[in-house]
Amino acid sequence: MLTASQIARALGVTKGRVYRALSRPYPLPYINSPYPVRPGGQERLYSISVLLPRLKEVFAPEPELISALFREGGPNV
Repeated sequence: MLTASQIARALGVTKGRVYRALSRPYPLPYINSPYPVRPGGQERLYSISVLLPRLKEVFAPEPELISALFREGGPNV
């Protein structure tokens, strides 16, 4: 599961561009993190299987950027 911050860091874009890509033309399914990192807010967690088609369509990432997504997600991607 990846957050928008992790996706932005892996692709080298802003978090706003990531949220825009994940919400248009329809929002992708996500779950809220059970334990927020910062008090008062929860982050959206996206599955890599749902993310990849949309990210390929919007950002056209190269293979090393896709590898960076898997490194950001850790072993539980």
